[in-house]
Amino acid sequence: MNPNLLQQLAIVVKQGSISRACEQLYITQPTLTRSIKQLEMKVGAPLLIRTRYGVEPTEIGARLAQIGERILAESEHGKEIIRQWHSGYHHEFVIGIDPLLEFAAVSRLTSELLRENRFVFHLRTASAAAQIEMLQEGKLDFLISHAHLSVAQSALQREILFRDRTGIFAGKLSKLIGRQLPISREEMAQHRWMIAGASAGFLDTQRALTEPQAARMALTGSIRSLLHLLNTTDLLVRLPARLTLMTGEVAPEQMIKVEGQPGPRRDLALWSRVEQEGRPEMLKVQELLSRLITELDHDTPCYGLDL
Repeated sequence: MNPNLLQQLAIVVKQGSISRACEQLYITQPTLTRSIKQLEMKVGAPLLIRTRYGVEPTEIGARLAQIGERILAESEHGKEIIRQWHSGYHHEFVIGIDPLLEFAAVSRLTSELLRENRFVFHLRTASAAAQIEMLQEGKLDFLISHAHLSVAQSALQREILFRDRTGIFAGKLSKLIGRQLPISREEMAQHRWMIAGASAGFLDTQRALTEPQAARMALTGSIRSLLHLLNTTDLLVRLPARLTLMTGEVAPEQMIKVEGQPGPRRDLALWSRVEQEGRPEMLKVQELLSRLITELDHDTPCYGLDL
């Protein structure tokens, strides 16, 4: 089957219109219509249904359009690899980064990676659970994320590099800010909460991360929304303490003193696949990332945490 026809079908389905697809493809409508007819003759069934709003795919049309989407993506990636090669970059690495770390250390991360002039780096942010799965599937080369996760970790190795614990932070409107004595769990239970990292895959259960009241809001990967709420409400939230204070968007006095044991560990680790061991270019990048995160750990204050 001609892959170009599948790509054209994918664009038609995405645009929802033959005419708009023609504009994107720079071809005439009769030419595109013939391409769709060729595919329909191959399948023996219609691929598109005309509606008053444009066109919609049939079941088989939608499935073939998905294949066309993948062909389009791979084609664009191939063009980018050629551009990288002509520019002198011989390898591309896809690195997953914890969203809070990316926000807190964006300047240092990007400047360090740009110093390496032989490689191209593609940075992604998402929840730890989602990115661990991507790492296992080979869609990531490395992942900098939480070390203590309940998700499946087969065939992966980790190197713990950044020490952290959770702290309880109060929004700037909270009456708990400024209290000198530790606050009891009973008193905290009377306050409103939100959950950060709601689907990150932490070893701690949601119950361990919140108090008896139901959370007012749950956030996954949304750093700007989280910081906005900490600056405009009285909500409480558990967060990786050092990373949160590294952002400069949250004041140290917003981390309240709590009775009982210190918060759970939220160390960061460099994750990779075991099968990658021994490849020189992988070792080079692994050493680069390991050094970078270790230096962050060394340079970041402990803020009174028991690490």
